[in-house]
Amino acid sequence: MTTKKTFKSRTKLMLVIPFTLLALSLFTLNVHAQKPAAIQDKGAQTGMKEVAYQQVDVMPTFPGGDRALLKFIADSVHYPKDAKAQAIQGKVVARFVVMEDGSVSNVSILQSVSPTIDAESIRVVKMLPKFTPGILKGKAVPVWYMVPINFKLK
Repeated sequence: MTTKKTFKSRTKLMLVIPFTLLALSLFTLNVHAQKPAAIQDKGAQTGMKEVAYQQVDVMPTFPGGDRALLKFIADSVHYPKDAKAQAIQGKVVARFVVMEDGSVSNVSILQSVSPTIDAESIRVVKMLPKFTPGILKGKAVPVWYMVPINFKLK
Protein backbone atom coordinates (compact mmCIF):
# COMPACT_ATOMS: atom_id res chain seq x y z
CA MET A 1 0.00 0.00 0.00
CA THR A 2 2.83 2.40 0.85
CA THR A 3 4.49 1.75 -2.51
CA LYS A 4 1.33 2.75 -4.41
CA LYS A 5 1.02 5.99 -2.41
CA THR A 6 4.69 6.80 -3.00
CA PHE A 7 4.34 6.14 -6.74
CA LYS A 8 1.24 8.36 -6.96
CA SER A 9 2.95 11.11 -4.98
CA ARG A 10 6.03 10.99 -7.20
CA THR A 11 3.92 11.02 -10.34
CA LYS A 12 1.98 14.08 -9.16
CA LEU A 13 5.21 15.80 -8.19
CA MET A 14 6.73 15.05 -11.60
CA LEU A 15 3.75 16.78 -13.23
CA VAL A 16 3.53 19.76 -10.89
CA ILE A 17 7.20 20.75 -10.71
CA PRO A 18 7.78 21.41 -14.46
CA PHE A 19 4.56 23.43 -14.75
CA THR A 20 5.45 25.50 -11.69
CA LEU A 21 8.97 26.16 -12.95
CA LEU A 22 7.65 27.15 -16.38
CA ALA A 23 5.10 29.52 -14.89
CA LEU A 24 7.68 31.13 -12.64
CA SER A 25 10.20 31.56 -15.44
CA LEU A 26 7.67 33.03 -17.84
CA PHE A 27 5.83 35.43 -15.59
CA THR A 28 8.27 36.76 -13.03
CA LEU A 29 11.60 38.43 -13.10
CA ASN A 30 14.29 36.32 -11.54
CA VAL A 31 15.45 38.95 -9.09
CA HIS A 32 16.03 38.35 -5.40
CA ALA A 33 16.02 41.92 -4.12
CA GLN A 34 12.97 44.02 -3.37
CA LYS A 35 14.59 47.26 -4.42
CA PRO A 36 12.45 49.42 -6.67
CA ALA A 37 13.69 50.37 -10.11
CA ALA A 38 13.04 53.76 -11.73
CA ILE A 39 10.51 53.67 -14.55
CA GLN A 40 10.16 57.25 -15.78
CA ASP A 41 10.62 60.88 -14.89
CA LYS A 42 7.62 62.37 -13.08
CA GLY A 43 8.40 65.84 -14.24
CA ALA A 44 11.21 68.20 -14.98
CA GLN A 45 10.31 70.44 -12.02
CA THR A 46 10.44 67.76 -9.31
CA GLY A 47 13.41 65.79 -10.56
CA MET A 48 11.80 62.74 -8.91
CA LYS A 49 11.35 59.38 -10.56
CA GLU A 50 8.48 56.94 -10.21
CA VAL A 51 9.53 53.47 -9.12
CA ALA A 52 8.33 49.96 -9.85
CA TYR A 53 9.17 46.83 -7.92
CA GLN A 54 10.53 43.63 -9.36
CA GLN A 55 9.43 41.39 -6.51
CA VAL A 56 6.57 41.99 -4.10
CA ASP A 57 4.56 40.09 -1.49
CA VAL A 58 1.73 39.45 -3.98
CA MET A 59 2.46 39.65 -7.71
CA PRO A 60 -0.07 41.29 -10.04
CA THR A 61 -2.61 38.90 -11.54
CA PHE A 62 -4.47 39.03 -14.82
CA PRO A 63 -8.26 38.54 -14.62
CA GLY A 64 -8.70 34.79 -15.06
CA GLY A 65 -5.04 33.98 -14.42
CA ASP A 66 -2.04 33.27 -16.62
CA ARG A 67 -3.95 31.07 -19.07
CA ALA A 68 -6.45 33.86 -19.66
CA LEU A 69 -3.56 36.29 -20.22
CA LEU A 70 -1.96 34.04 -22.84
CA LYS A 71 -5.36 33.46 -24.50
CA PHE A 72 -6.05 37.21 -24.62
CA ILE A 73 -2.68 37.78 -26.27
CA ALA A 74 -3.12 34.91 -28.75
CA ASP A 75 -6.60 36.15 -29.71
CA SER A 76 -5.42 39.76 -30.10
CA VAL A 77 -2.21 39.30 -32.10
CA HIS A 78 -2.35 39.98 -35.83
CA TYR A 79 0.68 38.56 -37.61
CA PRO A 80 2.32 41.44 -39.52
CA LYS A 81 2.07 40.96 -43.30
CA ASP A 82 5.73 41.69 -43.98
CA ALA A 83 6.83 39.22 -41.29
CA LYS A 84 4.53 36.61 -42.80
CA ALA A 85 5.91 37.26 -46.30
CA GLN A 86 9.48 36.88 -45.01
CA ALA A 87 8.54 33.87 -42.83
CA ILE A 88 9.85 35.60 -39.71
CA GLN A 89 9.04 33.67 -36.53
CA GLY A 90 10.14 33.78 -32.93
CA LYS A 91 9.38 34.65 -29.34
CA VAL A 92 9.15 38.24 -28.17
CA VAL A 93 9.48 38.94 -24.46
CA ALA A 94 7.58 42.07 -23.52
CA ARG A 95 8.12 43.88 -20.24
CA PHE A 96 5.75 46.36 -18.69
CA VAL A 97 4.69 47.85 -15.38
CA VAL A 98 1.41 46.96 -13.74
CA MET A 99 0.52 50.22 -11.98
CA GLU A 100 -1.19 50.64 -8.59
CA ASP A 101 -4.59 50.81 -10.31
CA GLY A 102 -3.88 47.66 -12.38
CA SER A 103 -3.28 49.47 -15.66
CA VAL A 104 -0.38 48.65 -17.97
CA SER A 105 2.41 51.21 -18.47
CA ASN A 106 5.98 51.51 -19.76
CA VAL A 107 5.81 48.69 -22.32
CA SER A 108 9.15 47.65 -23.78
CA ILE A 109 10.70 44.68 -25.54
CA LEU A 110 13.37 42.62 -23.78
CA GLN A 111 13.74 39.98 -26.48
CA SER A 112 13.21 41.18 -30.03
CA VAL A 113 12.30 39.30 -33.21
CA SER A 114 11.84 42.06 -35.80
CA PRO A 115 10.66 45.68 -35.73
CA THR A 116 7.15 44.89 -37.01
CA ILE A 117 6.66 41.89 -34.74
CA ASP A 118 7.95 43.91 -31.78
CA ALA A 119 5.52 46.73 -32.64
CA GLU A 120 2.62 44.27 -32.79
CA SER A 121 3.62 42.87 -29.41
CA ILE A 122 3.65 46.36 -27.90
CA ARG A 123 0.25 47.12 -29.44
CA VAL A 124 -1.30 44.00 -27.90
CA VAL A 125 0.27 44.52 -24.46
CA LYS A 126 -1.06 48.08 -24.38
CA MET A 127 -4.57 46.64 -24.96
CA LEU A 128 -4.45 44.41 -21.86
CA PRO A 129 -7.30 45.00 -19.42
CA LYS A 130 -6.50 46.00 -15.86
CA PHE A 131 -4.71 43.50 -13.64
CA THR A 132 -5.22 43.03 -9.94
CA PRO A 133 -2.25 45.12 -8.75
CA GLY A 134 0.79 43.83 -6.91
CA ILE A 135 0.89 44.24 -3.15
CA LEU A 136 3.88 45.11 -0.98
CA LYS A 137 3.42 45.47 2.79
CA GLY A 138 -0.35 45.69 2.36
CA LYS A 139 -0.24 48.47 -0.24
CA ALA A 140 -0.78 48.36 -4.02
CA VAL A 141 2.48 49.23 -5.79
CA PRO A 142 3.73 49.36 -9.40
CA VAL A 143 5.40 46.07 -10.40
CA TRP A 144 7.49 45.04 -13.40
CA TYR A 145 5.92 42.14 -15.33
CA MET A 146 7.11 40.08 -18.30
CA VAL A 147 5.19 38.01 -20.80
CA PRO A 148 6.32 35.92 -23.78
CA ILE A 149 4.54 36.31 -27.10
CA ASN A 150 5.14 33.58 -29.66
CA PHE A 151 4.92 34.26 -33.37
CA LYS A 152 4.76 31.01 -35.33
CA LEU A 153 3.52 30.49 -38.85
CA LYS A 154 1.22 27.55 -39.56
